[in-house]
Amino acid sequence: MSTYLRRHWPLAWAGWRDLDSLHARPDENPVQKPWARVNSNRPVQLVNNQLVIADALATPFQVGGVSYEMMPFTPNYGCEFEIRIDGNIIQQQFFAMALSSSWTKVGFSDLTEVPMIAVWRDVASTTQNLRVIVYRNVATIDTLAQSGSINGLINNNWYRIAMWVERDRFVRVYINNTLYFAYWLPAQYKTGLLRRGINLLNQTTNPAYIRNFILYDRKSDFPTMVAADWALQHSDDFSRADGAVNGGWTQYGTAAGIVGGKWSSTGTTNGSRGLVSDTGATDGRQRVEGVFGSAPNGTADSSLLLRVSADGSTGLAANYYSGAIYLARFTGGLTNPTMLDYQNTPITLDGTQPAAFSCDAQHAWIEIGGQTVLMADLNGAVPVADSWAGARVERTSGVNSPSWDALSVYRAA
Repeated sequence: MSTYLRRHWPLAWAGWRDLDSLHARPDENPVQKPWARVNSNRPVQLVNNQLVIADALATPFQVGGVSYEMMPFTPNYGCEFEIRIDGNIIQQQFFAMALSSSWTKVGFSDLTEVPMIAVWRDVASTTQNLRVIVYRNVATIDTLAQSGSINGLINNNWYRIAMWVERDRFVRVYINNTLYFAYWLPAQYKTGLLRRGINLLNQTTNPAYIRNFILYDRKSDFPTMVAADWALQHSDDFSRADGAVNGGWTQYGTAAGIVGGKWSSTGTTNGSRGLVSDTGATDGRQRVEGVFGSAPNGTADSSLLLRVSADGSTGLAANYYSGAIYLARFTGGLTNPTMLDYQNTPITLDGTQPAAFSCDAQHAWIEIGGQTVLMADLNGAVPVADSWAGARVERTSGVNSPSWDALSVYRAA
C-alpha cells in the first residue's frame, strides 16, 4: 500500500508499508507479490503475516534475495523493519539488505557487484557488527567498511533496523532508533533512479523473520544552505610581507607563517600547525572556505577546521590529500592532533578548485568546486558551542602539506 505526497518525478514522494496489521493476509507459500525472489530458489513464505526467508543452507550456491516491488523516487529515502535472526557460532553468519533494483526492473536478476548493508558475525564470535559488503561472485565477498562490535543482533530476538540513504550515497543504520553505523558509498556504488530497491539476503543458518516493513522517500535532515545563509566573520588572502600572520588569527604551533602571500609550514621541522579565528557561533553552524596555495600531495595533508575549542584541543577537520578527503574529529590539540575519521572518499585533487567545509549542530559536509563530495553525521561527538574555525598545515617525512592562499570564516546569517 502506498501514500503519495507528490506525484511528479523528481519531486515525487511516496511511502509503502507491508507485513503489518493493516495489511494482514493469509499465509502464502511461496510468498506472492509485492514480494518476489531474485536469482534464487530460496524458499520464502508469508507465515502469520511475517516474511520468512529460509536459511542459507537451502541454496548454498546462489546469491539471491527476496525483493519488495516498489522503489523510492528521490535520492533521500529510508527502509525500516523488525527482524529476528539466529545462527550457529561455528560458521560465518550474516543478513544483508542489498541496495539495487527491485524484481520489477526488466532484466534485473543479479546481486553481485551491488552494495549490501549486513548484520555480520564472524566464525566463533559472540558479537556482531554492521558492514557494507559486495559480492564479487558467489565465493568472494569484499568488506568496504564495518562498525565496532554490537551485541544481540543474531540472537533470536526481535529488534528494529532502519537504514537511511542521503543523496544516494550517505548510508546510516539505526538499531532501535540508535545510530550505530554510517558510510559514504564509493561513487561506483551510488544508488539512483530504478536502483533504490531493497533485496533481503539471509545468509544465517536459521530462517529470518521480517515484520512491519516500511519503505519511503524522506526529507533530508542535512541543511541546504546557500551563500545568503552565511555571514562572513573573517577573511584573509595573506597578501602581505612574509612572517607572522597576526590580523585577527590565533596560530597554534611554530614553524608556520606567511610565505609568498600564502600561509604555510616553514622551516624543516616536522609537525602540525593550526590557524583559527572565532566565529562567535555557539549553535554549531559554521563554514570555512579555502583556496589551496599549492597542490595536495599524498604524504602530508592540509585541513579546514570547524567547531574548534578555544584552546585548540578539539574540533572538526576536513583533511585533504591528493587522492582522498577525510572528514574527521580531532583530539590532542592542533600541534599534535589525533584524527578520528567519520568518513572518507577517494577523489583527485590538483589544488585548482576551492574547498569548503560546513556544519550545523548534527551534520558536516565538504565541498570541492561547489559540489558536495562527502558528508557525515556528527552523532553528538563534537561540542556545539565551540566556535573557532580556520585551517591547518603540517610537515611530515620532510614533505610540506599544501599551503593556503586564502581563507574565509563564516557563521549562519
